[in-house]
Amino acid sequence: MAPSDHKLQQIISTTLRGGVIVAAAVGLTGGALYLFSQPPVPTFAVFGGSGTPYASPTQVMRLAFAAHGEGLQARGLAIAQLGILCLLLTPILRVAFSIVGFALERDWAYVMITAAVLLALTGSILLR
Repeated sequence: MAPSDHKLQQIISTTLRGGVIVAAAVGLTGGALYLFSQPPVPTFAVFGGSGTPYASPTQVMRLAFAAHGEGLQARGLAIAQLGILCLLLTPILRVAFSIVGFALERDWAYVMITAAVLLALTGSILLR
């Protein structure tokens, strides 16, 4: 294994660990804000879902970082959803770093395959 391979693996493992830690911190922060906002007690007789405001990444970002107009309950849910998005983004970043690693090794077949995987991953999140 070349030294650059070892360094790239360290960068990828640091990215994965950091992504999980950031996702947990953001999710716990959003969950705490939601719980401190004293949400209504859910009824389990009828499934209501979480509603469409949290159906896309752009809506979640808008609700999480809105300066005005959103209550603590909605903002807490949006920040918790943002934590889930961070958790989903972590393996996507890993695939992106793999593309860089394969490109540095000049292994163009794996670059193309990994790029196709990256396109499928990002498309599945961004497209509904």
